Amino acid sequence: MGWLTTDDLTQFRMAADTYLKSRGAEGTLLLTAARAVRGEQPLFGWWVTPDGTEVRGAFLHDTPESLLIAGRVPEFAAALAPVLYRLGREVCGVDAAPEAADAFAAAWTQRTGLAARLHRHVKVYRMAGPAPGAEGPAGRARVATAEDTPLLVDWLRAFGTETGDFARSPEDAAASLLGYGGAIFWEADGQAVALATLTRPVEHAVRIVVVYTPQSVRHRGFASAVMVAASRAALARDEVREVLLISDRTSPMRRADLLGYEMASERVQVKFGPPTGPMPRLAGAMPRLTGPMTRLRGRVGHG
Repeated sequence: MGWLTTDDLTQFRMAADTYLKSRGAEGTLLLTAARAVRGEQPLFGWWVTPDGTEVRGAFLHDTPESLLIAGRVPEFAAALAPVLYRLGREVCGVDAAPEAADAFAAAWTQRTGLAARLHRHVKVYRMAGPAPGAEGPAGRARVATAEDTPLLVDWLRAFGTETGDFARSPEDAAASLLGYGGAIFWEADGQAVALATLTRPVEHAVRIVVVYTPQSVRHRGFASAVMVAASRAALARDEVREVLLISDRTSPMRRADLLGYEMASERVQVKFGPPTGPMPRLAGAMPRLTGPMTRLRGRVGHG
């Protein structure tokens, strides 16, 4: 049968829930994103075996976010490109397991004439229990309140500038976070020095989305401290069983095991754009993808 699509979240959950719940962290990430859709025309889909009895892949496209794919089979990912093309979807990027991102990027750029470039190669970590007792910086964690709105907006804007993630305005993001207590500050000497944000619980899991420390106070352990504090606070809630974090090498995860995290999977984020003009690169990443059929496989760096 191949790919089936819908704009109805309930229909998607009925069809793909069992599959996504079997995918561990990968499935939780897509379910979390599905619950947080904010675009005007979100599209959901699932790949069904020819006999119609089994789901083996799923996706979410919520513009202006990147396409999210759950599943590693390259052929399924490649087959998704013509489906989205026929529907007139404008795909700015893809976020998937390396082999799936590779296959979709090749198929999409061939059809559209766009160029692809590696945006980020990340690792997905999970914490499912209390972190080991490790000495950290002095300070305390606290939940952000309405009085913190100006600071929260400024730091979310700074985070977006540094990472290149501008899908949502910092004002809207701050309002949403304050609405459910999803922003956590770390304070030292009475001053906020680090920020972590959490999603709402989905399928007994939450995800840390933002970990930010101003440049003037970096390399003092504050980012790790707020990240662990936010994770512990989430796990203390009855409905939460694990905390997920997506991290590249610029994030504070060099001592992940000591902080109580374990690596669950890896993902590649690829961006699409015009085939001409200068294309930005990530330091230490693979060479820029210059042609519509350039492949990712075997050339992805840990950026």
